[in-house]
Amino acid sequence: MPEPSFEIEVRTRHGMLVRADVFLPSPGASGRYPVLLAASPYQKELRRLPACWTFPYVETGPIELYLSRGYAYVWMDVPGSGASEGDWDPVSRREGEAIHDAIEYVARQPWCTGKIGMIGQSYFCWSQWNAARTRPPHLSTIAPFDGATDMYRDWMYHGGLPAHGFLGAWVLASVMLAHQATGHDIYGANRHRFIADIYAHPFDDEWQRRRSPFWELDQVDIPVFSIGVWGKRALHLRGNVMGFERVRGPKQLLITHPNSWAGAQQLFASRDFHERELLPWYDHHLKGVANGVMERPAVRFFVNGEGEYRAAQSWPPPDVTPTSFYLSGRNSGAVRSLNDGSLIETTPAANGESTTWSYPDPRWVLGTTTFDSTGEMDHTAALLTYTSAPFACDREFTGHGVLVLHASSDQPDFDVIVRLSTLSAAPGGRPHVRIESQGWLRASRRIEDPALSTPMRPFFSHQRAEPVTPGQVYELRIELLPMSFLVRAGERLRLDISNNDSQVLDAPSTHWYGLKVGRDTYHHDATYPSRLILPERHRQARTS
Repeated sequence: MPEPSFEIEVRTRHGMLVRADVFLPSPGASGRYPVLLAASPYQKELRRLPACWTFPYVETGPIELYLSRGYAYVWMDVPGSGASEGDWDPVSRREGEAIHDAIEYVARQPWCTGKIGMIGQSYFCWSQWNAARTRPPHLSTIAPFDGATDMYRDWMYHGGLPAHGFLGAWVLASVMLAHQATGHDIYGANRHRFIADIYAHPFDDEWQRRRSPFWELDQVDIPVFSIGVWGKRALHLRGNVMGFERVRGPKQLLITHPNSWAGAQQLFASRDFHERELLPWYDHHLKGVANGVMERPAVRFFVNGEGEYRAAQSWPPPDVTPTSFYLSGRNSGAVRSLNDGSLIETTPAANGESTTWSYPDPRWVLGTTTFDSTGEMDHTAALLTYTSAPFACDREFTGHGVLVLHASSDQPDFDVIVRLSTLSAAPGGRPHVRIESQGWLRASRRIEDPALSTPMRPFFSHQRAEPVTPGQVYELRIELLPMSFLVRAGERLRLDISNNDSQVLDAPSTHWYGLKVGRDTYHHDATYPSRLILPERHRQARTS
């Protein structure tokens, strides 16, 4: 990591003094350069740390690459973090305005051409969406990599369920303890208050709206290159997709292939990735280079299970049609679970079919994950599953999906957590499972926003709790996260349902289980046709 050329101080409109390190292309450089600005609470003084999963908050990208290509790089500590003063108010509009003021200050400096872009992953990505909604005059483009836009729905409260695993570890380890380790008071800048504030605001109220750029992105008209990562679907991917949809200027969407959190970090640290994807974007929009980058397809996405990238002019691709898989009590014979139910493509003809289960299951150890008699982890024995027959040909599902679940409970409220996977045979006869999508919903949060919901993607208002009457059957439309995957001939689809996470499969994006004790029933018959609706892209059939 190069050493900064100097530090700058900016007094924001709110009176806070923020500081940033400036990296110029060469020592003592006297020219004028386009600038890439990165902003986070991850302390610019930690620049010595390598980009590896031991330090998951190192997410600036290869600074030295951009310096070698004639860019200046500015790394800013947001208010209340690192060397900057003030209170920490994460991803709030106030924080976005502080970044706005820093951008405009940098644009006036003699070493800047006045062309400024933003860069970075995760929180650095949040800062891009957040600053863009304030519309700084000198912000020319953003390229948000792997970061949410609607903080409430994307990761604080999935379907109304309070986040737990990631949230606590992130604030405690990446922010509070990291500041203490560098000599800061652990109570300083109110950094300890954020978790309590989140849980004190369980609905999408004014406090939540202040830190959700989503609601103002329809005013953003600068060029935007939004990049999501399949491996971060439970935290950030929804935000990258919906951010792309909301902005109204020149835009592109890339959903790329690492299928893990650590893989996403390593991709963003890769020089090859930046040279291939991001550098051409910045060269065109900040230097005016005619490199054809805007001739790339508007949407590119990696198809899991196929291992190939595909292109489209919109998301979801225009050639997608809904395909329904109905939940059935018929045994699939494919997995050991509480019910071993099936997914079928014919409408149920009979009435009275349902599945009832009790919770918590005494076998749960790591969330829903338990252990078999040999000590091996078992992820399905203590939850419900619905599995298809082996597919007769290859089939691709790309876009947004929804689970329509008819459910009742003996409780005044209940939660549904679902996981969609492909199931294939692995060497030695053991099944290989690849998670393709997830979804969550608290029954009392089932009210949708009609202006933003679509048949394939419910958008919940989360303004209040809607009462649940024990014993009454409710139709729940559970949003499934963006997906693109190929089920090959001979493979199966599997839907897992519980009201608890697996601390192995779902970590770190897990949720507080709460005080839930009861019995829930899922109805799947002619009267209550519970069904999984997936976005299928039709392709030439290849039989097994």
